[in-house]
Amino acid sequence: MHRFSILLIFLFLVNPIGAATRVTVAQLEQFLTSKQAAKQSDGEMADRLVSVQLMEQLTAQTLVRIESEASLGPNTLEQLRLIANSSIFFAPPSGELPNLAVPDQISQQRMLNAAIEYVDGALQRLPDFLAIRTTDSFDNAPQRAGSKHGKPEAELHLVRESRREIAYRNGKEIVDSDSDSGNGQLGSSAFAGFTTKGEFGPVLKTILSDSFKGSVVWNRWQTSESGALVAVFRYVVSKPASHYLVDFCCYQKSRDDPQTFRFRYLAGYHGELYLDPSTGVVDRITLEAELTEDDPVMVSSSAVQYGQVNIGGKRYICPVRGVAVSEVHNLNMELVDKIGPERLINEVRFSNYHKFASTMRILPGDPDAN
Repeated sequence: MHRFSILLIFLFLVNPIGAATRVTVAQLEQFLTSKQAAKQSDGEMADRLVSVQLMEQLTAQTLVRIESEASLGPNTLEQLRLIANSSIFFAPPSGELPNLAVPDQISQQRMLNAAIEYVDGALQRLPDFLAIRTTDSFDNAPQRAGSKHGKPEAELHLVRESRREIAYRNGKEIVDSDSDSGNGQLGSSAFAGFTTKGEFGPVLKTILSDSFKGSVVWNRWQTSESGALVAVFRYVVSKPASHYLVDFCCYQKSRDDPQTFRFRYLAGYHGELYLDPSTGVVDRITLEAELTEDDPVMVSSSAVQYGQVNIGGKRYICPVRGVAVSEVHNLNMELVDKIGPERLINEVRFSNYHKFASTMRILPGDPDAN
C-alpha cells in the first residue's frame, strides 16, 4: 500500500498538463495529505489538481470534511470544488453507501410510479414565482504566462459570474423569445456562452417520458446531501426517443479552412434518478449525452440538485443548485497550445425564491373631476 501511494504521488507530479489522472476519492485525499507534508504552495497544488479527474463521486459530506481537516489555499479549494462538481455523475465510494438489501421489482416499480405522479403533480402545484439564477462559468482556455516565452497556463479558472431573474408562471418558465426551451426539448448550448436549460420542469418531465421508452434499472441506495435515504435508478434513452439537443457554435474542421460550422445534434443520453423511496420526490437528476471523440462536442453533461424552498410562506421542491460540464474540440488549443480539448464547467445556484403576484390599489375619486 505504501509503494502504491508513492506511485500515485509520482503520477500527480509528472503528469503533463492536458493529460487526465483518474483517481479514487481515497487517493485524492492521500495526495492532499502528502501536499501538506511537503509544504507545497497553494499555486503548486492547484496546478497539480488541474489534471485530476475522479472515478468516484466526491459527495458534499466528504468535501466538507476534507475542507475542515485540510488547510488548503483558495486556488486549491477552487480546483477541488470543480473536481467534486465533475464527479457528480459517478457513484460514491462503496464504503459510503448504505448497506441495505436491493428492493424487489414490485417495490422498485412503486417508487418509479410515485416519481411519475410526483412530477405530474408537483409542477402543477407550483405557484407563480420569481427566483435568481447565479452561474459561475469556468474554462481552461490558456492564460498567457508572465514571461514572453513562458508556456500558457491551462488550469480551469473563473471566466464570469452572471445573475438572471427567472420567472415561472402558469406552470412554465418564462424564457427569452430566442430560446428553444418552449419546444419540448432540453439541452445544452455553447452558442453565446455555455448554458443549460429546462431545470424547472422540462428536464424532469422529458427525462421521465424519454426514459420509460428506453431502460430504467435499479442502481443503488445512497444518502442524500440532506442525510436522507434515496433510491438511485439508472436510465438510458436511445437517440430515436431522445429530446436532448446539443447546440454548439462554432467550430473549424481544419486550420487550413477558416469557415466555421454550427453543431446541432439530438443525442441519446443516460443518467441517474435520485428518488425519495416513500414519496417519489426527485432529489437529484443527472444527464450525460452520448457523444464520441470525433464529434465537435465530446462531452455534454448536467446535474440538478433539488431541495425545499419557501415561496409565499409554503414549502416547495425546486432546484437549488446544478452543474454542467462540456468538452469541445478547439483547434488552437489542441494544435497550437498542445493542451487538449476545451473544458467548460458551469456552477449554478438558485436563490431568492419569492411569489409572483400582482397588486392593485383603489384610489379615491377626484371630487372636482365632474
